[in-house]
Amino acid sequence: MNEFTKIIKLLNDTGILGVLIFALVGWFTRINPALKTKIAANKSAGQREVLSIVDQLAASWVHKLSTNYEMPGEEKRERAIAGVISQLKGWGHNVDPVLVAAAIEKTYQLMSGTNTKAQTKQDEYNAALADTEQAFADKQAQLDKQAQLDKQAATVPAEPAPLNVPENTATTEGDAK
Repeated sequence: MNEFTKIIKLLNDTGILGVLIFALVGWFTRINPALKTKIAANKSAGQREVLSIVDQLAASWVHKLSTNYEMPGEEKRERAIAGVISQLKGWGHNVDPVLVAAAIEKTYQLMSGTNTKAQTKQDEYNAALADTEQAFADKQAQLDKQAQLDKQAATVPAEPAPLNVPENTATTEGDAK
């Protein structure tokens, strides 16, 4: 212990102890918090970059799948989410699927707010599909009606039997004489 106090006394006499204490206080009050802030800023900048990439990929997938008119909307959404997640994993990013789904929905909402070519084509496709289905339903109804008439015609005799009118019946106005 005696040697330890001698070293402390020597450092104090030369001023090195004061410099060391000043450096330690400076480290814990100024430099260390600044480094932590810098690390946090770099981390959030990286997160912003990844979110920007997610938005761009979401836009790409939504626009790509919007031209696939026969596919239902829910299947389009699932494919877009899977596609974005697989691309991000390929680049080494692990992003929560809920976040990707939100980006897909945001892109879809932005896209549906404007009248795009894909929406116009989708509307035309839907109208043509509805017309085709209506024409098919009308044709089916016509065929059903014809089949019912044919069935009635088959059950009704071709030449109806004459009426059995008694001979002592008086004729009325308008009857043939």
